[in-house]
Amino acid sequence: MYFYNQHKTLITLLVLSFILFFINIDFQITKFGKVLKNQDGSEYHGIIKSPPELKIWKKASEFKSDISIKNLQPYEFRHHFLPPKILGLSSTIFKIEFYDHKKNINIKNLNYFFYFQIFFYYLCVIVFYLKLTKINIKKSIINITVCFLIFEPTISQYNSTIFGETIFFSLLILIFTYLIDLPKKNYNYFLLGLLFAILYLQRSVAMFLIVVPILILLFKFRYKSILKILYLLTPFLIVLLLLGSLNYKRSGIFYFLPTQTKDNLYNYFLPKVDAKIFNITSSESKKKLMKIKDNFVIKNNLDLSKEGDRIVFYNFQKNKAINTMMDNKLITFEKALISSFHSTLLNPMEIVSTRIKGKDYYKSELHQKNIKYRILYSFLIYLIIFIGFFYSIKKKYIAPHILLLVGIYFFVISSWVGYTRYFVPTLLSLCLYFGFGIDFIFSKLKGNYSNNV
Repeated sequence: MYFYNQHKTLITLLVLSFILFFINIDFQITKFGKVLKNQDGSEYHGIIKSPPELKIWKKASEFKSDISIKNLQPYEFRHHFLPPKILGLSSTIFKIEFYDHKKNINIKNLNYFFYFQIFFYYLCVIVFYLKLTKINIKKSIINITVCFLIFEPTISQYNSTIFGETIFFSLLILIFTYLIDLPKKNYNYFLLGLLFAILYLQRSVAMFLIVVPILILLFKFRYKSILKILYLLTPFLIVLLLLGSLNYKRSGIFYFLPTQTKDNLYNYFLPKVDAKIFNITSSESKKKLMKIKDNFVIKNNLDLSKEGDRIVFYNFQKNKAINTMMDNKLITFEKALISSFHSTLLNPMEIVSTRIKGKDYYKSELHQKNIKYRILYSFLIYLIIFIGFFYSIKKKYIAPHILLLVGIYFFVISSWVGYTRYFVPTLLSLCLYFGFGIDFIFSKLKGNYSNNV
């Protein structure tokens, strides 16, 4: 009762959020929990629709069939480590079957997994909220920040997917809790290092995020930070060694970065640079680069059914992309800047839109129609954040700027892809600025109203 009396606004926001979440999940599963058709007549499942989701779904099904230490990583470490394991383990609790007897996708009881995701997210938000109440930030700013975290649709839309984003965001919010008020006791950094390792296993884009707390520690504690950094790095490096050992045992090659990180530049970014260099279309560039890959496989007699040969293949693509970009720095910078700018255009309806249109969404009239609304929505959100940035500087608050470092990291490491989904961790990191911005606007409106009265 005491907790309720002290935190009525928080509890009200969470209850309202869950009611909306429950209604949304029921709508999504009813509307899209079936096989739908693309414009060309090909079929897709409305909930498990995209290649990344299908991969997680398939791997989770395989993991469920043999949950054991031996089955932790029986295949190439191509994508994120934890999402299929979490879904596979959850399926034993929630009785998710994945496929019916005809090998069709079966999402029965998948809503319980979505409930698990949202409750874990709420728990992390509550922990963050409680820490904010201890660092001398106005209660109104804290409540607005919480409101942003649980209601902002660009963030919350992933609650009804198996992408792994919601759990990733939850872990990131726990890290925010540590960073805004770093502990003085050294042993606490062991737990923080473990949390960074788990975050990396959830999404590999967080691989180098641990640099952020190291920089903060060096700035805050100077020479006293050495032992804290050792505590921080120890569990993180242990997890990487264990992951590398799993890969070595299976393939004979020690590595702990997903192999997708090796050829992402070649497949997703190099065509933009190459097309500009040779003044050809993106489609022509992709065909040309595909032919170069094929020729490399033939020339080096690679067997791509073998993991070792695939890694040689990936390394070639990585080196080719880096060399081309280094030889064309201005074009590379231009294309990276354009992609990064595009990633900042928020899309709060992306999940629903892609479920409606399937693979045709990005070329559809719906996508074009939504752009003007996305621009307006993004402008309003960034305007509030911009106001909050200067307001927090004026009030000499440090916490929002610490989270900004996290946002800058994610923007630098992944914005070049150009996908809004990869920008969301940066948006999440700006939550306190949003709280400060709204509080400033409300205070000004209230002041003007009082003056008029």
